[in-house]
Amino acid sequence: MTSGRGTSARNAFFCKVSDIVTGDIQTRVEMITMDGHPVVTVITNDSVFRLELVPGKWIVAEVKAPMVMLQDGTSTFKGCAENRFKETVTRITRGKINTECIVKVSDTTHICAVMSSSGTWLSRLRQGNQMWAIFSCFSVVLHLD
Repeated sequence: MTSGRGTSARNAFFCKVSDIVTGDIQTRVEMITMDGHPVVTVITNDSVFRLELVPGKWIVAEVKAPMVMLQDGTSTFKGCAENRFKETVTRITRGKINTECIVKVSDTTHICAVMSSSGTWLSRLRQGNQMWAIFSCFSVVLHLD
């Protein structure tokens, strides 16, 4: 998903707000992408007010690629990240310092992860592998398109 606003975030999801749970300081915002995938963020109560968030509102959720972690997709997800997508690695670009990995979630949704090339497990990573692309609710930034 590409928005008209300039951003350095590689991962952008056009979402509809499905639920809002307000706490004392922060609010949990649950969204559904156009492809039906859940995305969760936790933002300040002030941000919810400024963005005028209500269930049913469309918004863009962004995650910078270095905030996306990968986990082997041949096993059950192990972790506490709220946002997890299990699909196929479609592209790997290995660099001297960093490696970029693209995981295809659907025809219109691809998630980019960037990690240090020094990780030994990266030598086993191949195009076509099943992977979990995961990120924390605290990694998601919302903005109006």
